[in-house]
Amino acid sequence: MIQTSVKKELKITLVDILVGQRILTNDQVKQCDAEQKKSDSSIEQIILEKEFATRKMISDAVGAYFNVPYVDLDNYDIDTKVLKLVSERLARKYKFLPLFKIVNNLTIAISNPRNLFGIDEIRDILDCDIELTVSTEDQILQALDRYYGSTNKTGDLTDIVDEIVLSEFGDIDDDVEVEKVREVDLEAISEEMLDKAPVVKLLNTIIHRAIREGVSDIHIQQEEDAMIIRYRLDGVLYQAATLPRTLRTTLVSRIKILSGMNIAESRAPQDGRFKVKSAGHEYDFRVSTMPTVYGESVVLRVLDKRTASMKLEQLGFSENSLGMYQSLIEKPNGIILMTGPTGSGKTTTLYASLNKINSPDINIITVEDPVEYRLRYIRQTQINAKAGITFASAIRAILRQDPDVIMIGEMRDRETAEIAVQAAMTGHLVFSTLHTNDSPGAVSRLIDMGVEPFLIASSVIGVVAQRLVRANCKHCTEDYIPNEKLLKSIGLQDEQSITFSKGKGCDHCRNSGYKGRIGLYEILVMDNTIRDLIINRETPHVIAKVARETQNFKTLVDDGVDKVKNGLTSVEEILTVASAV
Repeated sequence: MIQTSVKKELKITLVDILVGQRILTNDQVKQCDAEQKKSDSSIEQIILEKEFATRKMISDAVGAYFNVPYVDLDNYDIDTKVLKLVSERLARKYKFLPLFKIVNNLTIAISNPRNLFGIDEIRDILDCDIELTVSTEDQILQALDRYYGSTNKTGDLTDIVDEIVLSEFGDIDDDVEVEKVREVDLEAISEEMLDKAPVVKLLNTIIHRAIREGVSDIHIQQEEDAMIIRYRLDGVLYQAATLPRTLRTTLVSRIKILSGMNIAESRAPQDGRFKVKSAGHEYDFRVSTMPTVYGESVVLRVLDKRTASMKLEQLGFSENSLGMYQSLIEKPNGIILMTGPTGSGKTTTLYASLNKINSPDINIITVEDPVEYRLRYIRQTQINAKAGITFASAIRAILRQDPDVIMIGEMRDRETAEIAVQAAMTGHLVFSTLHTNDSPGAVSRLIDMGVEPFLIASSVIGVVAQRLVRANCKHCTEDYIPNEKLLKSIGLQDEQSITFSKGKGCDHCRNSGYKGRIGLYEILVMDNTIRDLIINRETPHVIAKVARETQNFKTLVDDGVDKVKNGLTSVEEILTVASAV
């Protein structure tokens, strides 16, 4: 009887606690379960997003249930010296985080303070007394990713590299001889060798560290005397590790096998993809190889499937801009264009738009190059030039599939643009992208592609230009005074009432002062006045000027200034991405 009671206590979940304290209803639990199956988000995230409970309600409920003080780990800074006392493996096994240590007494935050067996093992392994606080499993897992991800530099890779050398070549004392032996053996690489644990562990470490830190791209760059691993985080590249150049063939070949590429071909570019599951979430990796003078360079794009389920409200739209954009995507027909450079978040916004309007009574079909994320209940087509599937030919085929909404990955030529115009004018809602600096410039781009102005005026209902800026780290943001010249460049030199904010740098943000990114948006709505200007072939400058006078048109810089005033980002960030607009 006692053993059964303990077993039940160990299985207690956050939902059990909130239902038991009448914070969640059974109907709300069913909604959360259904949403989790679709989005892969945690139950806690869904509860907060649906506003079934606040963070304080959750913390009060968990603390009261276990009768242990609750710690909000999102607002708690931990000394890295304390983190080094506990291995990541042990912390993840029992879902706890060390907070501080006084003499021989270590205080930890744990998700289940009634897991007596786990706490006893922690006490025995660390050889110290344990004081308990409680936090939710979600917060602890996020904190583990945050802290161990930021403190785990290149040492983990170095250990694995040493393991590869020892397993393949033995313990050789002479560094010069080791270099020579490595060179000879790695030239005659075999698939059997690539499946051995050290090489697999090396790539797994690179990949899982990238996932932990939330990077968007992994660059494996070949230099004359080394192989450099670089990560792109929040749009900025930084060097993560330097590996011996003799591992280049091993590592690249391992990636090729995973991606379904030809490992014997190293003189031509190749593309592939593979999947990884980490912490209950699936990630797609899109892989590209390119021959260079020192060997093959590899770039892995990290695609988190949760991005495909993001909502428009999470992207950074201001209240007014969100209202304007939602009114556009609810229209029955017309073209909505997203403009901006590569990496500005256009695809994410398009996916969020499709998720917003997706319903059982709407037939949505996309044509993309490539298909980055798989969307539930939406039919997606991949461009394949070798098979004769181009944007233009795919759209023609889609129009025979009785669509209500069409998403075209990019308008690249006149033929694609003209078919899109025809689709919009025959009752379809069309989403697509263009590469222009601002929203009025999209009109000139379509005219340059050969589309008649009267067709543009009668089919396009709105253009959205966007950029991504790094958001201030909420853990280290402080007030600062920007340079007078910078303020003048965005028209804020005479503003005395604004409190400017910027992150000073901490462990949460890799000492950059920024964590995550938010969007800047510039929305041009096509009304009768703007349509007349398009038919008369007015310049983008004139269109923007009239839009300012006749509708609530804000440029990217204007939207950036609003975000600076709200303390979301810094003046320097706005000028980095929007100064040329």
